[in-house]
Amino acid sequence: MFKTKIVATILASIATVAIFAITQPLAAADRTVKIAGWGAKSGPLRSFGVNSEAVLKAAVQSINDSGGVKLADGTMAMMEYEYHDSACNADQAISVARKVESQSEALIGIGPTCSGAAAAMYGIFQKTVDDDSDTGLQFPILTDTAIRPGLAKKSQWTFRNVPNEINMYDDLFRWLREQYPDVKTIYGGTETDQAHSKLTFAIVIVPMAAKYGFEWVGGGIEGVTGKVREGYENVLEVSKSSNWLLADTNFSVQARAFKKSDADMMIVSSHPFTTCGMLKELKRQRIKPQVLVGLTSSSSAETLKGCADAAEGIYIPTGFAPITEAAAQVAMAAEANGGAADLHSAAAWENAHIIKQVVEAAGIMAQPETLAADRRKMRDGLEALEKVDGLLGEIGRVQDEGESVKPYVFVQAQSGAWNVVYDPRWRRFRCRLSIVQSIAHICGSVVKQRSNMHLNLKPSVLMWRCRRYRCRQQGKSWMKRRRPGT
Repeated sequence: MFKTKIVATILASIATVAIFAITQPLAAADRTVKIAGWGAKSGPLRSFGVNSEAVLKAAVQSINDSGGVKLADGTMAMMEYEYHDSACNADQAISVARKVESQSEALIGIGPTCSGAAAAMYGIFQKTVDDDSDTGLQFPILTDTAIRPGLAKKSQWTFRNVPNEINMYDDLFRWLREQYPDVKTIYGGTETDQAHSKLTFAIVIVPMAAKYGFEWVGGGIEGVTGKVREGYENVLEVSKSSNWLLADTNFSVQARAFKKSDADMMIVSSHPFTTCGMLKELKRQRIKPQVLVGLTSSSSAETLKGCADAAEGIYIPTGFAPITEAAAQVAMAAEANGGAADLHSAAAWENAHIIKQVVEAAGIMAQPETLAADRRKMRDGLEALEKVDGLLGEIGRVQDEGESVKPYVFVQAQSGAWNVVYDPRWRRFRCRLSIVQSIAHICGSVVKQRSNMHLNLKPSVLMWRCRRYRCRQQGKSWMKRRRPGT
């Protein structure tokens, strides 16, 4: 009798374990989703790599703490990463990419830091998928930091999760025109040996300022019409005396050129180290423009640590601020790992979660014998993405270019902190809300007749108020579908 009970108990336990095993995903200690990251962990921009690795570490830990990544056969695998130093050097970035592709089991790469290094590195990847005549690397890249516009389209294997600086500065100068209607002239300088700083200054920032009526001192710059890229060589030519190099430590000559210009608005297009050097010299020479504008990459903790007093009042557009619950948590996690979350590094968190999403949707196995096929599935999955969740909201994807359309805000250095002074996301929200209200107004005539609730928002007025192209197009489509008497 006693033995019978023991046998029954054992059989019941076995059955319970079997049922649990059937209903739960398998866990395999020997199968992992491997990621390779690389960025500047040495040189003047080393903080960028340190910050990206800190955030990536936090993201991987978060995913693993939540159970890991579900593979094609139902196995739950842990995610792991390795991080390499590619400095801000094209040759090093290329070397790391070749080594990771050929000597590791990494499914995908995240990096590099600098736009110049990214441009060179992307050049060694296969340009067009399935082109047998092209022996370039067939390995997917999802860059988190290099932000110079248009880089990812160099290869169908390269993708980026970075904001669009053209949109950001277009919006910024539109907003500044509203805030400072009396400001007329601009002057500025940049790091001429740093591709991102130099080209964003000449191709994007100065033209976007001109678009909204901010004119370079002395009557403008020939060829600069308010359109991206037009006249950029002349921008670099007229700013010769006010430009500097990434390794410079003395900015007295450049600051004197700024002072001589007596411009209403001054632009410092450089990374944190030289931004602080230039801002300190401007303060030392008591140069106080009405408006000060900086480069996206300087909206970082490093800038405030290095020169909070001198940076006071500077405006910068950025793709990260701890203004949502998720963003605030990432900021704390980065700090716990010895880094800081900012415009660039925060994307590493999003990238890790994007990779998890694609692995689970694309049927990836994460086995040595399926590595090549898995890398191709990852590439195809990234290309197929139309939108993903980001720390500040929804991120759109431009599939044919491998680029992102990310939310952004405008921050200003105030009392040693970056404070959000304008959030374009709310304008877009209000615009969408207005269209919804318009539809209710158009289609709810019966309701309107039966109550005192009346939306005093005509579609034509809404179209005038909504400045974003997409919003205007949505409004036109609603107008086209309008039916008399409905």
